[in-house]
Amino acid sequence: MKKTLKNIIKIGVFIAIANLPFITITQLVGIETFLDSFENTDYYIYVSTNGQTKGTTIDEGDYVIVQKSSHPEFSVEQQDIILYYTNTGEELYQRVEQINCVGTIKRYQVASENNFYTEETIYENQVIGKVVSIIDNNLWNVISMKIWDMSIHNLNLAALFTNK
Repeated sequence: MKKTLKNIIKIGVFIAIANLPFITITQLVGIETFLDSFENTDYYIYVSTNGQTKGTTIDEGDYVIVQKSSHPEFSVEQQDIILYYTNTGEELYQRVEQINCVGTIKRYQVASENNFYTEETIYENQVIGKVVSIIDNNLWNVISMKIWDMSIHNLNLAALFTNK
C-alpha cells in the first residue's frame, strides 16, 4: 500500500513538473492565445526585441509573442503594438495611435519615442504582426517559450490530423 501511494505521488510530481512550462506560458500570454496557438500553429512566433521598440513599453532584450498578420482573426486596434517593416526595410515595434481607412486600404499612425504622433504612415501590407504578449528575458521564461514553440510546431498532434 505504501509503495503504491509513493508511486502515485511520484507520477503526480512528474506530471506537475512536466506541465510547468505550459502553465507559465498560459499565465504569460493568456489561455485564449495559448489554445489558439495549437489550432493555428503557423500564426504565432516569439522574437527578441533587439532594441527596435520606439514608442513602446518594451524593454531592450525582452521577448515578445507576435500574432502574424496572416492570422484569420487578425485585427489591429488603437494602442496595440505592431511589428512592421519601415520603408528602408528595418523592423520596428511601435504603438498604434490612430487608424485611417481610405477605401479598403488601412493606414496606421504610430507613436514616436516620446509618444507623439509621427509623420510616418504604416500601410497594412507593411505590418508583420501585432504583439500579444511582452515577456521578461529570464531563464525560466526562455525555456518555457522554447518548449511551447517546439510543442506547437513539432509535437502538435491536433495539427497532424487536420487537413489545412
